[in-house]
Formats: sequence, C-alpha cells, structure tokens
Amino acid sequence: MDTEEFILPRSRAANERLHALVPGGAHTYAKGDDQYPENLAPVISHGRGAHVWDVDGNRYIEYGSGLRSVSLGHAHPRVNEAVRRELDRGTNFVRPSMMELEAAERFLATVPTAEMVKFTKNGS
Repeated sequence: MDTEEFILPRSRAANERLHALVPGGAHTYAKGDDQYPENLAPVISHGRGAHVWDVDGNRYIEYGSGLRSVSLGHAHPRVNEAVRRELDRGTNFVRPSMMELEAAERFLATVPTAEMVKFTKNGS
C-alpha cells in the first residue's frame, strides 16, 4: 500500500498524546515507536483472536501476540468467561488466595520434577 494512501489521523493523534504523557510514548520499551516499522498502527484500539484494530478502524494480524505472551489470541471466549467468574470473587488480595494454592498444586502436578513454584510478574 502506498504510504500516502495509508493515513492514520486518530492513531497519530493518540500517539502524540501518549508521547506527551509517557516517556517514549509507551509504558513498555518493546512497544515503542522505534521497535516497529514507521507506518505500523501506533495505537491499538482492541483485539480479537489473532487480529487487532487501530483507533482508525484498520485491522491487522498481531504477529507478536501481546509481546509473545498471548498464545490463544485476544478475547478468547473461554478465557473471558473464566475471568468474569473470578472477578465476582475479588482479585489481588493482600494475602494469598485459594486460587494461588490451587494454581500451584495444578502446576506442580503437571511438572513432576518441580518441588515448589512461585508465580511472579516482571516489569519490562
């Protein structure tokens, strides 16, 4: 597609707003403008399965799938339903929850060589 034909006015405006508020325009370095081709959608609106849409309504295949962590695609119906069920129970408690215990037990049953497990999250 000719670059001049591919105009992203809403995406560009949202990207400018991000750059005015967030150093580098993204909270994760891997999402920064300098990591992708110049004409790739600068700001994503939503996703479903392997596709994402920019704020101008253009659809793309998201080959990176959530920085390589979204193996089922975006908004998978079974995952969404499981999340909805758990949201009603509350999240991010100050102390360990039964979900953490059950997840550790299931993980250790799946990986018989592991003796313990600690679920963590990292920054970028």
